[in-house]
Amino acid sequence: MVDQRFQKTGIGRAALNLALNEIKANDKVKEIEICYDPENPVAKDFYSSFGFQEEGLVEDGEDMLAVIKL
Repeated sequence: MVDQRFQKTGIGRAALNLALNEIKANDKVKEIEICYDPENPVAKDFYSSFGFQEEGLVEDGEDMLAVIKL
């Protein structure tokens, strides 16, 4: 999470990009999953810009599951 004062500066995008590159470097990882509030269009757009595809709501029905298959 990025403090509100520092949002829209590219910090979150850079951090997630670094994390995804590190995860993708591991050949054993076949899928990357994240969850977010389905009523947050900013989160949806942010994660989809990295290639995450929505799979549907998680079991409790509160969060959206999105996945990158490697």
